[in-house]
Amino acid sequence: MEEAPMSSSSLAFSLGIDVGKTALELALRDGEKTVANTTVSNDPDGHEQLLRWLQEQGAGSEKTGVCMEASGDFEKAIARRLYEEDYRVSVVNPRRIKGYASSQLKRTKTDSADAALIARFGQREDPRPWEPPSASESRLQELTRGRQALQKEKTRTQNRLDEADDEAVRRAHRGLLDEIERRIEDLEEEIEEHIEENPKLKDRCSLLDTIPGIGLQTAAIVVSELGSPERFESARQAAAYAGLVPRHRESGSSIRGNPRMSKVGNGRLRRAMYFPAMTALRFNSAVKAFGDRLKERGKEKMVVIGAAMRKLLHICYGVLKSGRPFDASLHPGT
Repeated sequence: MEEAPMSSSSLAFSLGIDVGKTALELALRDGEKTVANTTVSNDPDGHEQLLRWLQEQGAGSEKTGVCMEASGDFEKAIARRLYEEDYRVSVVNPRRIKGYASSQLKRTKTDSADAALIARFGQREDPRPWEPPSASESRLQELTRGRQALQKEKTRTQNRLDEADDEAVRRAHRGLLDEIERRIEDLEEEIEEHIEENPKLKDRCSLLDTIPGIGLQTAAIVVSELGSPERFESARQAAAYAGLVPRHRESGSSIRGNPRMSKVGNGRLRRAMYFPAMTALRFNSAVKAFGDRLKERGKEKMVVIGAAMRKLLHICYGVLKSGRPFDASLHPGT
């Protein structure tokens, strides 16, 4: 029988890492106090320096939990390196850390203070352990991200074509546009073949493909960016990870603006929901009923679309979590 992972609350040390593009701010807690701080570079040399520093502090993998925020993929290399050394690693949605900071009435805003806060969060909240994606999951993510990058370039090229007057310039942009479209088609075929060759990926994408509005290419993005649904305790957490939770604007104590999406989270996953949500508002009975209720309440078009994106991701999470195909009766339009 496989041994259950040790909880962070049972470990002597808690390491908080504030992840930046070029640097890692470290704070090590022992019990109720921070006992050491340092900074290392966010590169292979810095990662090895971090491991040596932990050993110098007596914080080996058997008695140290590590917590860091998801930080635009800048955290992936150090998370994997620590995982390889058998540290219990947790990668947490920044919104959870922010909420925890608010609950602690945190006022100081410095990188070292952030690292200490993350260490305290990891120690007291016992976040779920992180595991690196498999080789097949990593390749799917690379393929889908490549496709999304080409789609953005296609949009930019189309805009340049629309703005150009000179026929030579227009001809050049049309040629480039044709080439980009061919490359997108090539990647889409590669994504389909890769999914077909991997039973686990195929099963998950097939489940998502039962949801009206979700096609295979979108399913591939959801699977590669969302990862295992076990990473999240609820559909709301999954939506927060994608930056699809409402953010209310307030001024003083009485002036409120219309809620907008937070846009703090995985932008690739969030963008992947936009056009499928538009389709789902027409053809997915659960999303359509939800959108109709919002329209009846006078909500603006973009508010309805944003809410539909969130609803659709909730459904994706529910289908993956349950392992059962889409059933509209399980997703009421509320």
